[in-house]
Amino acid sequence: MKITKYLNAYRKLGFCLMMVWLVNTGFAQHLEDYLVEAGENNPGLQAKYALYMASLEKVPQLGQLPDPELSFGFFLKDMATLMGDQQMNVSIKQRFPWFGTLQSRRDEASLLAQANFLEFERAKYDLYNQVKQSYYQLYLWEHHQMVAEKNLEILQRMERLALNRFKGGVPGVKGKMTDVLRVQSKTKAISALIEDYRDKQDLERVAFNQLLNRPTDQEVNIDYSDLDQELIWQRAIIMDSVRNRNPDLKKLEVMGDAYQKRSEVANKSGLPSIGIGVDYMVNSPRSPKGEIGSDMGYIPGGMGHNMVMPMVSLSLPIYRKKYKAAAREAQSLRELAHYQKEEVENYLELQMEQGLKAIKEAERNLELYNEQVSLLKRSLDLMLAEYSSGQGSFEELLTVQQELLDFEMKISEASVNKQLAIAQLESLMAESL
Repeated sequence: MKITKYLNAYRKLGFCLMMVWLVNTGFAQHLEDYLVEAGENNPGLQAKYALYMASLEKVPQLGQLPDPELSFGFFLKDMATLMGDQQMNVSIKQRFPWFGTLQSRRDEASLLAQANFLEFERAKYDLYNQVKQSYYQLYLWEHHQMVAEKNLEILQRMERLALNRFKGGVPGVKGKMTDVLRVQSKTKAISALIEDYRDKQDLERVAFNQLLNRPTDQEVNIDYSDLDQELIWQRAIIMDSVRNRNPDLKKLEVMGDAYQKRSEVANKSGLPSIGIGVDYMVNSPRSPKGEIGSDMGYIPGGMGHNMVMPMVSLSLPIYRKKYKAAAREAQSLRELAHYQKEEVENYLELQMEQGLKAIKEAERNLELYNEQVSLLKRSLDLMLAEYSSGQGSFEELLTVQQELLDFEMKISEASVNKQLAIAQLESLMAESL
C-alpha cells in the first residue's frame, strides 16, 4: 500500500537525519574549544587585559621617593667671608614623606590594579556568555531548518497522495483539487521558511565569528551534546558562589579597600615631610689688606677652606582644609562602594532566581512538548492511513502536520532556553567553562 511506502520513507528520513546528527557530532568542535579561542583572540577582552597591565605600572610610580633636588650657583664677584672669598655654592636635597605614606600609595595603586583585573574577569565571563548565546542560537536555526526540511518531505508526499486521490487513484473516492492546492501552498510557505532559517544562520555565524575575531564566513560546527547540559548546583551553592566569586561584587569590595587606603594617604599627606640635604661652598684664599693701625684698617687674609653644611628641613602643613576634605572624600567613596555592593548583590540574587525559574519552566515545557509530539505523530500516522483509504479530512491532516511542526520547533526552543539560563548562572557564578 502507498501508506506503507510513505511510512517506510518517513523512517528512512528519520534514520538519515540521525546519521547526519551523528556525523555532525563526530566532527563538531566542542563549545569549550570556541570559548578558549574567544578568550585568546577577542579584541575587547584583550583591551581590558592591556588596561590591567597598564595599571600595574602605576604601583612602582607611586611608591618612589620624590626626585632629589640639585642646585648650583656661583657669584659674579667673589663674596668676601671670614674664611675667604666664596666663589660658588652646590647643594643637594632629598625630601621624605611621612612614615608609611609611600606604602599607602602603593597599596592604593595595587588595589586599583586589582579592580581593573576584576573588570577584565567580568568582561571574560560576559564574552563567554555571549559566545554561548550565539552558539545556541546557531543550533536553534539549524535545528529549525532540519525540522522544516523534514516536514517539507512530509508535505511533498501528502501532495502526491492528494493528487493521486484527485485523479481517482482511490476507487470509489473522488478527491478535491482544493486539497492539492492547499498542500502546495503549505509547501511553498515551508520552503520560504527554510530559506529564512538559512539567512538567520548566516547572520548569526557572522556574529559568532566576530566574537572569536576570525573570518566571518568561517564554518561553525555544532556539537549537539552541548545541548544536554544539566544544572548540577543547588540554589544555596549557586548563591554562595555568586557572593564569593562574582567579579562585580569582588571589584566593589576591592574599590572600598582602595578608598580606605586613599583616606590614609590623605591623612598622612597632612603630616610634615622631612628634607635632608648638604650644602657645599667653594671658597678661595684671600690676601690680607691694609696695615695694623692705619686709617683704612687691617683686613686679615682668608684661609680659603671649602665648607660643608648638612641641612634638615621640615614642611609645615598648616593649611588643613584640603587634607581633611580629601580624607572625607575618600570615606564617602568607600561608603558609595559599600552601598553599590549591596545593590549589586540584590540584583544578582534576582538574576539568579530568574535563571532558576527559567530552567524549571524550560524543563516543564520540554516534557510537555515531547508528549505532544509523540501524540501528534501517532495521530498523523492514523489520519494518513484513513485519508489513503478514502476517509478523513485533508484539512485536519494539514492542521495536525502544522501542529507537529510547531511543537518540534518548540522542543528545540525550550532546550535552548534552558541552556541559556544555565549559561547566565555560570556567568553570575564566574564559572569559566
